Amino acid sequence: MRRGSGCHTGCVSTPADPSEPRHEGSPSPSAPSRAAAPSVEPGREADLRAALAEHRRYVRVRAVASRVVLVVALLTLLALVGRHPWRGVTVLDPVAWDVDRNVARPTLVMAGISLIIGARGLRRGHRLAWAATVAVLGVSSVLHLAHRLSVLPTVLVLAAVVWLAAQRRAFPVLPSRRDVRRAGLVTLAGLVTVGGIVAGFAIATDDNPVRRLHLHRLSSGLTVGLGAVFVAVLLWSLTSPRRPVRLPHAAHLAERERARALVRAYGSGTLDYFALRDDKDWFFVGHSVVAHAVRGGVCLVSPDPIGPVEERAEVWAEFSDYAATYGWSVAVIGASADWLPVYEASGLRSVYLGSEAIVDGPSLDLADHQHKGLRNAANRVERAGYVTQVLAPREVDDETRAQILDIATQSRRGEAERGFSMTLSRLLDPADDDVMLSVTRSPEGRVDAFCQWVPCEDGWSLDVMRRRLDAGKLPNGLTETTVVRTVEEVVRRGGRRVGLNFAVMREVLQGEGGSPWEPVVRPVLQRLSEQTQMSSLAAFNEKFSPAWVPRYVVLDAAEFVATQAVVMAGAEGISELPVIGRFLAARSRT
Repeated sequence: MRRGSGCHTGCVSTPADPSEPRHEGSPSPSAPSRAAAPSVEPGREADLRAALAEHRRYVRVRAVASRVVLVVALLTLLALVGRHPWRGVTVLDPVAWDVDRNVARPTLVMAGISLIIGARGLRRGHRLAWAATVAVLGVSSVLHLAHRLSVLPTVLVLAAVVWLAAQRRAFPVLPSRRDVRRAGLVTLAGLVTVGGIVAGFAIATDDNPVRRLHLHRLSSGLTVGLGAVFVAVLLWSLTSPRRPVRLPHAAHLAERERARALVRAYGSGTLDYFALRDDKDWFFVGHSVVAHAVRGGVCLVSPDPIGPVEERAEVWAEFSDYAATYGWSVAVIGASADWLPVYEASGLRSVYLGSEAIVDGPSLDLADHQHKGLRNAANRVERAGYVTQVLAPREVDDETRAQILDIATQSRRGEAERGFSMTLSRLLDPADDDVMLSVTRSPEGRVDAFCQWVPCEDGWSLDVMRRRLDAGKLPNGLTETTVVRTVEEVVRRGGRRVGLNFAVMREVLQGEGGSPWEPVVRPVLQRLSEQTQMSSLAAFNEKFSPAWVPRYVVLDAAEFVATQAVVMAGAEGISELPVIGRFLAARSRT
């Protein structure tokens, strides 16, 4: 696999031995010039595309190896049932029964469990699982030949061993020192437990032959069961995805500021500023940065990598290589269409997630007939004496700050702002000096609604929208008015784009997707929409006549999809649907 310029959390370059990351000094966070990154020469671009293709080939190697080993494991366990037509092609079955029937069942149980967990390790690229698989299959083939059993299947297994041995570079993940220490403790605990059981039974049997026979049978079954448990725990710990390197808080903030410089220099998308969330880490390649977080062995990336267009292939090749050395599966939330060819070139799969509403400020004319609802809402709110101000965090006084934080606490569920791909995770932070707030006050000066906006190219993008819940009846259209006044302010400052909410599966709900599965999926989504307000959120966005920009979720291989869905659901802080539930909470954003 490629090793190169990628660095992560304190500029951690991927070393030859991934179990020992190397820390280097972090460059100054001063913003680079957009002209600083040279264009990629045609030959270099071909090399980068070849690197993505190489990574994709390694992914396929791991998938094939793990699936074959899993089949072998299942056949090995099925051998315990009795005679079967595939006896000649199983790995240890004929040898185990031929050598000693008393050890055959325990041997097959241990072998089956080991191979199942080994298949898991192979799928994630673990070098230890690869070496063990090559050794087990090689030894078993030799034993088969020595016993003159099933020559043709044995030759096929040997061919598979030779092929797998040649794919060493597809399995780069080495166990960390912590994993090795934990495995040693598990082994020690297993030996002590089994030894204690055997010694206890030996003492308990004394000279009673009947009791000795019964306890011997019991101890044999218990020993095999405990042995299987310890083997499973041991192998599971050694073949699990590695944990990311964690920096001290101050170093993490320094990395965030380095990422902020790149976002300011190259960030153009409406989601790019959300790369600066507190719970994300950053991987740097050249003038680019990949914001990500690792949870449960899944590396969540959002937004798309930020940097010069000419670095896209390089940054994703380096990052894919980096994730592979830790055994992580990769998923991208809220991906743009421009990045899909790069993701798919590395072996990932894209699925339409929904559409983001982007308002063109100069086109939002309240005098138009199509904007009659917005005009009436704004007039109604203004007649009630409400005023909207647009402020920077440093311009917010203590009383206003306290009211904003109080409203945010009222309307969110949980202790923190939820979401991963479209929420900054903090309010009124002095470090975010380019973030803006639109604050709508009652005639008495009380804050009844506010929005926090993050910068994007040629405008702002919605971060948080809240309204007061502990007051009496508030005028209808309070949030619409807040957004309208914000759009007007963006235009007054020379911008034109305003990113609003995300409409989940909008194309499918509107019948615009064109998929043959759409007639089947749409009724399900429509029923779900009645409970989660998917359609009402899209209807709120439609009031502003936005352009709809499709967004995608990019997933790894099929084996990882279920785990990735659960992890994405947790990252977005939802319970209704994986990934998208945070966008379904229309009450908190309309």
